[in-house]
Amino acid sequence: MKKPTRHRRVNVLLCLLLCISVAIIAVLLIQVQVLKIGDSGLFFRVINGNIITLRYTHSMYGVPVTERLRVENGRLELFHVITSDAALEYFGIEGKDENNVKNSLKEFTIPAESVGRHMLSVQGHEILLSDIRTKGQKIHISIIKQPLVSYYKDSIWR
Repeated sequence: MKKPTRHRRVNVLLCLLLCISVAIIAVLLIQVQVLKIGDSGLFFRVINGNIITLRYTHSMYGVPVTERLRVENGRLELFHVITSDAALEYFGIEGKDENNVKNSLKEFTIPAESVGRHMLSVQGHEILLSDIRTKGQKIHISIIKQPLVSYYKDSIWR
């Protein structure tokens, strides 16, 4: 058998280094969707199609309200509100069926001192929003895109 020449070994090594460099750059460029809750660093990785549920008590009517949102391309698509007829009328929503509302949001806020006991459900986790620490008067809930590497780094420190 013929021994590989020095030139051939250098070419193989350069090809290997090029492949590793491309893989590292690809990982650094991959963006993931993250649901960020408040200023406290609470976040969840989400993908298109994930359902997020917000439950609270309507301040005027005292009835339970459930808002269902679907993650779609960096936005929260409000598609279903479940509550009493009077509260639906107050919101200007006709019908009780799924898809009774269509609203696209990048973020929304809940007053930090809310009396409605807002509960957010995401990926099997129940988060009572009044327990979230915030710098201001409102708790911001938003979809952000961040590099995969940054997401994992933040996950480690969480």
